[in-house]
Amino acid sequence: MSKEGHLTNLFTQEMIEIAVQLWFRSSISLIDVRNYVLEPDNPLEKYRMPTSMFIFTQGGQASVTLNHISYQSGRFGLFHGGKGTELSICPMDARMETYMVLYKAETAPFYRRDIHRLLDQLNPFIQLFGFAPANPLYYMDKIQSLYKSWNVNVVSDQVYAKGLLYQLVHEVYKELEHGMVRLVEPDFVDSIKRYLDQNYMEQVSIQSLIDMLPVSRSQLVRLFKKRERKSFQRYLNERRVEAAKQYLQSTSATIQEVALGCGFGDELNLQRMFKKYVQMTPSEYRLKVMLNMDVYDVDNDSHYPYNEIGLQNAAEFKGDGELSMFGQIRSKEIILAAAMSLMLLLSACSSTAPANNSASASPAPAQTQTQAAESTQPEGTEVREQTRMIKTDQGNVEVPTDPKRIVYLVGNNVGDILPFGKTVVGVDIYGDPSKRPESWKQQWGQHVEGVKVVPGKDLEGIMALEPDLIIGSPTWASSSPEQLGKIAPTIFYNEMASLEERMTFFGEVFGMPERAEELIAEYNSKAEAAKQRLKEANLNSKKIVFLQGVEEGEPGLQGDKTRGIIYEDLGMSAPELVENEFFNRKNPKTEGYYAPISLEVIGKYLNEADIIAYTNFGTDADELKKQLSEVEIWNSLPAVKAGNVMLYSVSDTLSDYDYASRIVSLDTFVSALLELPIAKK
Repeated sequence: MSKEGHLTNLFTQEMIEIAVQLWFRSSISLIDVRNYVLEPDNPLEKYRMPTSMFIFTQGGQASVTLNHISYQSGRFGLFHGGKGTELSICPMDARMETYMVLYKAETAPFYRRDIHRLLDQLNPFIQLFGFAPANPLYYMDKIQSLYKSWNVNVVSDQVYAKGLLYQLVHEVYKELEHGMVRLVEPDFVDSIKRYLDQNYMEQVSIQSLIDMLPVSRSQLVRLFKKRERKSFQRYLNERRVEAAKQYLQSTSATIQEVALGCGFGDELNLQRMFKKYVQMTPSEYRLKVMLNMDVYDVDNDSHYPYNEIGLQNAAEFKGDGELSMFGQIRSKEIILAAAMSLMLLLSACSSTAPANNSASASPAPAQTQTQAAESTQPEGTEVREQTRMIKTDQGNVEVPTDPKRIVYLVGNNVGDILPFGKTVVGVDIYGDPSKRPESWKQQWGQHVEGVKVVPGKDLEGIMALEPDLIIGSPTWASSSPEQLGKIAPTIFYNEMASLEERMTFFGEVFGMPERAEELIAEYNSKAEAAKQRLKEANLNSKKIVFLQGVEEGEPGLQGDKTRGIIYEDLGMSAPELVENEFFNRKNPKTEGYYAPISLEVIGKYLNEADIIAYTNFGTDADELKKQLSEVEIWNSLPAVKAGNVMLYSVSDTLSDYDYASRIVSLDTFVSALLELPIAKK
């Protein structure tokens, strides 16, 4: 099978491994199975896939196109594409049969960070590829059986159909593993650019645009920034500014009219963006263009007729636009006066005040001149004193130097900013400070007094809090930076970065780098003191396993050591099997934020544990203890028999990653460890 189009990458063993893991770990819904008969004079053209699909063709040669990538299939072909992919199937010389298997990979919950981390590397549910099966009869049998089972409308048969889908996927990746099939990645960056280029004059919702594409926000942000060296919003702003420059140069539209025509919404926004990207106001730019304009006019020189390009040998007149009424330059004073007069005239024309002939509706001349002087003032020192530019993964963001009203939308990690003494007026539902333990409230509660709990998608509720800064993250926030940025300056950060990186970042955001260094030093000192307490009790060498529950009650192992304080800060270790299978960062099979484990096999991982710490998403640790007491396998674990188990609820801070929670847990968790029977031997 030959293919024309973009340069592609080979399927590597690592890519196949990641794809298979995601198929295994993700929740897959079978949507529909369809069958079509196509003929040369009745092809399928420009069909937009409503969801992810496998396409199987049989019976004749065909040209199959996925997002303008052409495949010439033989008698049998297997293809795959994600939601939004444009599909065309054109039979060459005879009728052919086509099967479509529509499925959907459900969005992983926020706590399934193992899935999110893998998806950041590769998303098999949106990949475009096509190949000629080595065993076409196998695929034909499985897909025909899948079609029949799905369409009988009997639940048991439809369950069987979903099983056949997994068998199909298994065979696909076996072929990819042993073959030389090439992978085609959709060009989402180009799609974003084309959309912005065509719709910059509208009120563009970048989040809505991303929702139409089968790719995660974090992946798309990374791809766009890597290729364009700028964020979505910066690209859109620059596109609008370029359009505004053309209108200012070639039309007599007012500044307000230009602002509306280029998607800025109002004159103030245009003025702000123009000064940011062009270093002058729109009025100053228009005047500069007029003063330097090359005017081609007819004079007494003889001219040749027009050719296919234009008038040949046109006389070139270097003039002053409308200032040419003064003839030859008589003095610099006259030109300066004329320029100032024209600037005032342009500023007056760009006013947003409604036209009215009554004297009461017209501003006084002195007031008009004052406004003009303010609009042409160089980029002021006052603005620079009140704001600073912060570099984020989404691009540079201008934030207040001293924010007074912060809305924080990164779950229960609000403790990353509380040590800087900033006032938080709003948090999302996961950050409700009333659900924090008393030890946390005593140390940090004064910074969140009166804070309002507002869902991250409730833009009106967030706006009502009148924030001057919004903080979110790609993992937690349910609204995009563009949506939130319309309310107040918005920065997204990586809450899973190291503690030192996060504190340093917020030190820059708040203009408090020295305070950030103090906080880091204070935490490191406290961690060393906690480790010394464990050493004195001979607990530092004991094996500990940290379990974390989820809403469904299924326990899981944290798949990376950076979560919480146990392994990273206190330097404790897990049993060898847990270390090898869950903490080995070089092995993709073991790397992830969270890995669920069935209680039936939990003994395999916990039999060698001296201590077990189990934190559940429920609100009552006693209820968790009651549930576990009824599980025979749990009761047989050596650590449970010895009483070396600590159970926590969602309101505790042990599983939280933010600075405030960790500095509290250093005391509370170590104190709890010292109360265990194993510490008193």
